Amino acid sequence: MRVVLNKENMLTLYDLNIDDLGKIYSLDTANESTVRLSQMGLVPGCVVRIIRKNPFGGPIQLKLNDYYLAIRKEDAQLIQVDII
Repeated sequence: MRVVLNKENMLTLYDLNIDDLGKIYSLDTANESTVRLSQMGLVPGCVVRIIRKNPFGGPIQLKLNDYYLAIRKEDAQLIQVDII
């Protein structure tokens, strides 16, 4: 079952739970760190899986294609996703 969300209730990458799959919908382009995120492969249309979330707002680990990467909570909140 696919949930259709509008802009007001769009989920961010940080909102996903461990082992959830999400398809990147968009990045907040008003922030300068989105260029760095795009260079790491976090672009609209790619699918990511949440591997680990550290407590107290620490970084999250995710799997993108065949590699793992960790990003800050602040960066994960800039990425809007659809749950798949």
